[in-house]
Amino acid sequence: MNEVTIRNLINILGHVKDLRRSGWIKRNIPSPESDGDHMFSTAFLALVLAPNYKINKLHCLELALTHDLQEIIAGDPVPGEKTAQQKYDSELAAITEISQKLNMPCLIDWFKEFEARETEEAKFVKNLDKLDTVLTAAYYDSSRNSEPKVFEEFSRNGLIWLQDMPSCVTEKACDIIHKIKI
Repeated sequence: MNEVTIRNLINILGHVKDLRRSGWIKRNIPSPESDGDHMFSTAFLALVLAPNYKINKLHCLELALTHDLQEIIAGDPVPGEKTAQQKYDSELAAITEISQKLNMPCLIDWFKEFEARETEEAKFVKNLDKLDTVLTAAYYDSSRNSEPKVFEEFSRNGLIWLQDMPSCVTEKACDIIHKIKI
């Protein structure tokens, strides 16, 4: 790895840690998680749940650890701020830039796979992405006394998403959400 790539890596990792998730900011959650926090949590869920399914566990971790990386350049729009095509185009341009800075062309392939949900691994990780958001909402409501309460909204939306995008983990994720008590 050359000096320029090392500097790029330092900056990208720093930006991932600094970028706070906009959905929580818009709901006035104090000290909301960063994109890095969220990608780690999604990857951890994959680590915990993937052994139960016949999927490529390493690839699930690759997708989970990079699925929002493009947001450090493209931003983290909440639903309705951009059309789906605008969001995809800006994120594709961003991940292309990041992949060039890190000399990792696989990031573009992983982004496209995740966005298209073209593999069982991509569907699995996308469902974990939604599950993590619900679990984070439960954490905020139960441990931070956040106002307004966010778990009900995020669990309702998460359950709708999971039903619309079935994967091998859908039933387990829905079961987890139903068992959460705040």
